[in-house]
Amino acid sequence: MRILLVNDDGIYAKGIRILAKFLRELGEVVIVAPDRQKSAAGHSLTIDDVLLIKEIEIEGFKGIAVVDGTPTDCVLVGVKDIMKDDPPDFVVSGINQGANLGGDILYSGTVAGALEGLANGFKSIAVSLDIHGEEGYFETAGVVTTKILQMPQLFEGIVEERSILNVNVPNVPYEELKGFRITRQGKTQYENYLEKYTNPQGKTFYWVGGDRPPHELEEDTDSFAVAHKYVSITPINIDLTNYALIRRLKKSI
Repeated sequence: MRILLVNDDGIYAKGIRILAKFLRELGEVVIVAPDRQKSAAGHSLTIDDVLLIKEIEIEGFKGIAVVDGTPTDCVLVGVKDIMKDDPPDFVVSGINQGANLGGDILYSGTVAGALEGLANGFKSIAVSLDIHGEEGYFETAGVVTTKILQMPQLFEGIVEERSILNVNVPNVPYEELKGFRITRQGKTQYENYLEKYTNPQGKTFYWVGGDRPPHELEEDTDSFAVAHKYVSITPINIDLTNYALIRRLKKSI
């Protein structure tokens, strides 16, 4: 098995290093990651500047490509250059430090990395750990990821369906997990805020943040599953069309 591993937390994040060790048990792992934190980068692509790449070694992993760009850039460097002659079987994005539930996927660089893998024709998953500053059980997410990649039934026709798997893992020891659930994307969304300040020179600047909402109570959603210690596996389609609304709008014109 050949795996392209990317993330949005940057190459020095704990999640990608731990996941790389678990994935190495399945086969060859090629790591291409941003040189710094790129959370909430979404599906952005660097088109107004060159991409600089350097090769480093971390914890026994040689040939890691570090890119001064976004997760999307990293996937392109991986599939269009580094692995172009021997392409990956999977594109894996993660482990993200923090869940990507509900509306989070609109901003998530982790999910975008998987979607870019799909856009280039590869089976892809995004993996996130539901951590909020406390101790992180990244090993749990590592075990979960290896198990999912060894479930071929989850990936049958997934590229043809233009979909990825968005995986969210509860932040608990593996033995405390209650199981896996196939879920739908919930409606949970951070409430963003904008703080306005003035510096000593009189210039205005802003600080963007967000408050974490409570988990939903609808049992078939991603956030409900994670809150109840289930691994959430949500198929995310690259087609954002609202077909139900199309049918209604057609009747109105």
